[in-house]
Amino acid sequence: MNCVLAFDTIKDPRDLAETLHLAAGFGAEVHLIGNSIEPTSYKVLRRLMSWRPELAQRPERLAARRFETVSSWAEAMKERDLEIIALAVEGGEPPWSLPRSFSRRLAFLLGEETWGLSRSELACCGRRWSIPLGKGGRFYTLGQATALLLGGWLEWRKGMER
Repeated sequence: MNCVLAFDTIKDPRDLAETLHLAAGFGAEVHLIGNSIEPTSYKVLRRLMSWRPELAQRPERLAARRFETVSSWAEAMKERDLEIIALAVEGGEPPWSLPRSFSRRLAFLLGEETWGLSRSELACCGRRWSIPLGKGGRFYTLGQATALLLGGWLEWRKGMER
């Protein structure tokens, strides 16, 4: 597992299908919190079929877990000794701002699609990064931002291992 991507209340089947597709490619786990759509819903699997038919046909192989609340998810991540990073459209550090000596695995938390993360959810996180969605989230889809984040983070990590 390279990292964890956690989503509080992801509702759009296309966004979830893109996320599952990208997570499979990057070796990441997907955690769904609260009222998130089921990864095995017909609309998610139908969209996933065009990118990863092997997963759409065998959804039990999806690296996805469910959690009731952000606080219960955060406790589970802390037990696994993962650094939790809140991802926001604005107001955080730039990605890749970790010191060169940083070696812990990461769990990224994205908030509810419309409202983002609440103050109490942000308090569960050790760091806050701004994701590359552009001002007001207008320039990229959630899937594109996730791909940029994962690809960039993995490249950063490779550079740290050299």
